[in-house]
Amino acid sequence: MKRTGPLIVLVVVLVVIGAVAGHLLGRGAAGGSGDTKQLTAIVGSEKLAYFADPEVKAALARHGWSVRADGVGSRQMPSRTGGYDFAFPSSKAAAQEIEQHAKPAGASVVVFSSPLAIATFQPIVDLLQSAKLAGRDSANVWRLDLKALVDANRRNLKWTDIPGNTTRPVAQNVLVATTRPEDSNSAAMYATLLNQVTGGDLNATAKLFTDQGAVDTTSEEPFESYLRRGTDFAPMVLIYEAQFVDHAVNQGLSNGQTLLYPTPTLVCEHTVVPLTPAGLTVANLLATDHDLQRLAAKHGFRTADSTLTAPVFAKVRPGDAALPDSIAGAVPDPDYQTQHDLLTKLEEKMA
Repeated sequence: MKRTGPLIVLVVVLVVIGAVAGHLLGRGAAGGSGDTKQLTAIVGSEKLAYFADPEVKAALARHGWSVRADGVGSRQMPSRTGGYDFAFPSSKAAAQEIEQHAKPAGASVVVFSSPLAIATFQPIVDLLQSAKLAGRDSANVWRLDLKALVDANRRNLKWTDIPGNTTRPVAQNVLVATTRPEDSNSAAMYATLLNQVTGGDLNATAKLFTDQGAVDTTSEEPFESYLRRGTDFAPMVLIYEAQFVDHAVNQGLSNGQTLLYPTPTLVCEHTVVPLTPAGLTVANLLATDHDLQRLAAKHGFRTADSTLTAPVFAKVRPGDAALPDSIAGAVPDPDYQTQHDLLTKLEEKMA
């Protein structure tokens, strides 16, 4: 009986040690960062760099979250939301389309925005200016006149038709390389702009897509080709401004890389559609947490707080001009039904 007390103490100690060890192992199995819970998200490809950023991962982990992001074209998302906690397309219209097909766990959340832009090269900009397709605005920012581009495409203007052209002596139509409107938000929004400047001429709009031949399905693919291959890939590539800013700030510009803004342009509101309660929590976190918004600005996105964007944009001067503080005269982000009707008719023309 004299040994009963020490034996009980020993048993209690072993139980406590086992419980602590089990807790620590459980924490490690959850992801190695406390009680972090992992979510899965389907996101526009232009946001993959943001979610892969170690600082973003750390900021999310401080709130107990880890996000695995899978990239896909925004307009492919409605049929691929199964098993995800949230979808993060590149516009309100794309978010509304997802809402039509999924069962959201709450209201969609606008996290940040980015206007459409065109990645190009300074010698190409000079050539476009000589062809009266591009010029500087009052803020010294380079603009591509979409109406003039459409008119040039109607008459099949080729690069070799531009007088004095020794920069790109190629007998190809003067075009902006895009993704497919049926797959990707950037091309769908470009179609919206073209539809406006043509006054609803779907034949003219379709021609600017079909003249390109085979194209990519996500906005990141042509931008990566632009960075790797330069004008051998395409002289002008439709992107989100954020992609160019992210590259300029975090990798640096080279080989005359510069930026054009289409006139008119369109500001795309990158919007999270929460598909689970956890997805809703993280959606609100992405939109409100100061560090996560600051890091969004670091990757070139325009945040609601312009003081976060300003120091990042100040580092980028494409074409020796500051990036515009705001996007004046932008076409409103269309609603789902308006865009759906346009793209349905456009796809029939392109078939």
